[in-house]
Amino acid sequence: MINFLDPKLLPKITRKPLCTETYEADNLISESYADKIRGFIAFPSIKPPVEIEFDLLCNVNISHILLNTTVGNQQCTGIEIFAKASSDEYISLAKAFYDNQGLILCNARKYSKSQPPLGYNENIELRFFKGIAHKTFMNAKCIKIVIFKTKKSVPCLSRVEIWGTPSKTCSKKTIETVYKLNNRPNIPKLTNSEVEKDTFEIPNDFKDDLTYELMTIPYTLPCGKTIDQTTLDKHVEIENSFSRKPCDPFTGKKFTDTLKPILNVALKSRIDMFLLQNSHRAETFGLKRTLRTVIVANNNKCQKLDKNPKDDLDSLIQNAKSDPSFVSFNVSRESNLCNLCKITCDYLYEIPCKDVFCRNCLLEICKNCICVQCDKLFVKSDVKKIDFS
Repeated sequence: MINFLDPKLLPKITRKPLCTETYEADNLISESYADKIRGFIAFPSIKPPVEIEFDLLCNVNISHILLNTTVGNQQCTGIEIFAKASSDEYISLAKAFYDNQGLILCNARKYSKSQPPLGYNENIELRFFKGIAHKTFMNAKCIKIVIFKTKKSVPCLSRVEIWGTPSKTCSKKTIETVYKLNNRPNIPKLTNSEVEKDTFEIPNDFKDDLTYELMTIPYTLPCGKTIDQTTLDKHVEIENSFSRKPCDPFTGKKFTDTLKPILNVALKSRIDMFLLQNSHRAETFGLKRTLRTVIVANNNKCQKLDKNPKDDLDSLIQNAKSDPSFVSFNVSRESNLCNLCKITCDYLYEIPCKDVFCRNCLLEICKNCICVQCDKLFVKSDVKKIDFS
């Protein structure tokens, strides 16, 4: 039996409510013992119902779910558990009102009141899953906990454990990976024929909403769609060729300071983890990935900027990648000359006072962050790159 909310099995919280400081929902799956024992407490102004969604490493045949719903003087007295497979809708597994400090919801086919799961005691209420939901809790990928009643307090949880085994729908390679992550090495190895039968599929949310290809640097647009940075650069390049300002490719609305593409850091981390976990597969050998370099794409040509922590400008570029204003837009200017050395360059860097400099000159200017033309101070993060290629 495995606890699939163990941090070693890489669980994720995909929906979480506003929390009290230091009592975030992420504490429930944290690797830090100090954070984990602190638990989750919603913000004082938040009232039930409150939803928390967990995304498990694989589809799970759930045997029981343990909930400790008391944090200090805060206590919950009404909880409903929902589950779903990868693409299905949520189905209610169980709904309970109780007065104890915690709750165990379990599979009636495996446990009974005379034979309860491990962890059960007199301070914990014992309930069972609905019989009509057996297909769901035997193949659950996502779990949603809804706190709909509290004991004159704010919603809270001090511990959540989801116990079970990998579903029968999981491939043998997935099952082997789960047991390895859980430090159980005595699992039979797969034969070559079994590995070949194992199917490989890229999750839909990892694919570009325009090109349907795997993304490496995902950007979420104001409309809610997500596309890769190379797709965004290409779209902006086409818009510039018609003398139009950068806009959302789905809605046509112009980008502004408040409505602009945002780097989806969480999705990028999931994509990187997906590529790392499947790096042994032949299907991933030709897929693009980003590691310790920054790729700037323009006109289907890529210039690789090696990361050097001693180089102020490279650090500036690396930090600015999280700012959507850093996307390489083709800008038409009267001249592509550096204002200081008067050398023609394909790439210039513009500071807030609108003066432009080449890479070497900007490195010197950034030492004091004072423009040599107008003596105005500026911040490194406000530097923008201009592409003349």
